[in-house]
Amino acid sequence: MLIEKLHNMTSSWVSKLLLGIIAVAFVLSGITGYVFTRVDTSAVKVNGEEISQQTFYQRYESESERLRQQLGAQFAALSGSPEFITGLRESVLNNLINQELLRQYADELKIGISDERIKQQIVTSQIFQTDGKFDNNLYQRMLQLNGLTPDAYANIVREALRLEQLQTGLAESEFIVPAQQAQLTELFFQARKVRLASFSVEDAMAKQTVSEDEIKAYYEANKSAFLVPELAKVQYITLTRADVEKNIHVSDVEIAQYYQDNKALYVSQGQQRLSHIQVATEEEAQAIYKELQDGANFAGLAGARSLDKISAQNGGDLSWASAGTFPKAFEDAANALAVGQYSQPVKVDNNYHIILVTERKDASALPLEVVKTQIADQIRQNLVNNQYFSIEKQIAEKAFEHPEGLEKAAEVAGLKIQQTDYFSANDVPAELNYPNVVAAVFHSDISQGGVNSEPMNVGEQHAVVVRVLEHKAEGTRTLEDAKADITAYLTRQKAEELVLAEATNAAEALSANPNAALPSGIDFADEEKWVFADNRDPALNNVIFSMHLDADKPSYTAAKTSNGNIVLVKLSAIEQGALTAAESEIFTQQIAQARQVELQNKLLQALRAKAKIEVNEQFFKQTEE
Repeated sequence: MLIEKLHNMTSSWVSKLLLGIIAVAFVLSGITGYVFTRVDTSAVKVNGEEISQQTFYQRYESESERLRQQLGAQFAALSGSPEFITGLRESVLNNLINQELLRQYADELKIGISDERIKQQIVTSQIFQTDGKFDNNLYQRMLQLNGLTPDAYANIVREALRLEQLQTGLAESEFIVPAQQAQLTELFFQARKVRLASFSVEDAMAKQTVSEDEIKAYYEANKSAFLVPELAKVQYITLTRADVEKNIHVSDVEIAQYYQDNKALYVSQGQQRLSHIQVATEEEAQAIYKELQDGANFAGLAGARSLDKISAQNGGDLSWASAGTFPKAFEDAANALAVGQYSQPVKVDNNYHIILVTERKDASALPLEVVKTQIADQIRQNLVNNQYFSIEKQIAEKAFEHPEGLEKAAEVAGLKIQQTDYFSANDVPAELNYPNVVAAVFHSDISQGGVNSEPMNVGEQHAVVVRVLEHKAEGTRTLEDAKADITAYLTRQKAEELVLAEATNAAEALSANPNAALPSGIDFADEEKWVFADNRDPALNNVIFSMHLDADKPSYTAAKTSNGNIVLVKLSAIEQGALTAAESEIFTQQIAQARQVELQNKLLQALRAKAKIEVNEQFFKQTEE
């Protein structure tokens, strides 16, 4: 407002004189920068468009909640890790930047969505439906719970549809012609008929010898492979909600008493069924109000003139609503009306509403039978919470008072002491694989043993107490300690080389003469059909599908499987891939989806390359502190 007023004033000589005096005053006082300094409320600016810190926080909280529900108890442990938090922040920030870049690109392409399309999207959305039909009451309640007006939600839907249209355009800009599709199908689903002859590596290993010099040479050349990480062996006890809950029993007497003491909590809320006509200006609202007073039909006017097109389809009906469903000004106006009355125009969220109360239900007490299960759950929850924290406190006290072992701490809670074998920080047993527990075992005062940890929370009502029994520092295995492993490795290596050479000789002999005899004890197994898309054995799959077939003559080659076995492969036939119409349609969709993802990634890379992205480093530095 100040800037606009100053701008309007600049046309007069008086304003120029005043501005000159002000400018001199700023120079003399040295506060020009201070007066015009504006607090930066952005998290990032993308080509000058600001993404606010509030938007970042909202998206961050939303993503955190999604991960919390997805990961369950594991989230509590991960959320304490600085690496996890940093990664989550970066992910949220990058997604917001990508979304803004795509929005700006959609603006450049002048992609627009009609109001009718938005309305259709909302009405057909599953989240607003009850029994397969759009539920306006549910719609209004969901918006209220999320602090959104219908217009704000419509804008969200509009942007989502614009991005969807952009992605559809990307997918349609790249396509595969039928000839390419057919070729891809033939190759990807190509089948080959093979027979495999297995050569025994184990038998060859029994005939190999490894000298001391070979063992020593391998050890010296590969010392880094014999590094031993820091190891720990621990005892631990875990306390969970289930451990406490199994001893909790809720009686009918407790339920009845709780019901009597908290009867006010079990009252069905009063509800009223409302209708409204929403318009943009007070003048239009007053005109409609006068028409109603002159006898016009409320539903007819709502259907013809209300801006809320969804309720307008039902004559302005907003269905049943409890207190708190609508904005306060809206509800205050409705509460002041008798059933059958309509209000004068009420201003809410920069629009004007005429509100009609069609029905009303008074509040009433719910019978005990209806809420019995709910009350029992609540009592059980309260008892479990109190008992859990009481037991956790007792465990902490006993673990501290008796550092010589976990027996006393386990006894007070009726828990069993568990014990692990040696493990490293990269190979932690699942029961202990939480960042705070791993840090305690390897990087705290308890890591050298002789003391119990305090209870460490690793999830909701889930705590672990650990005690390091033995600790081994990081080091290198000695030659003597590694000798057996080196011997086994070199023995197998020699055997594999020998057997592979034998199989290769057999393949060359058969290629020259299909009637050549196989080595003694070796024979081909039954014919198998290998399909490239199945990828049954990655190493062998690559060999089989790189073989060539000349006319009707079989092809032979030796190969090593993924698990190190040696086989002789006989390829006798190649069948080009073919799919049914239904299978081909699914395959086409899968290719299109993969291409769409690839194209969007390329587009985002191109948009980022030419974009000016200014991250508010000070803001993110503050969030890390």
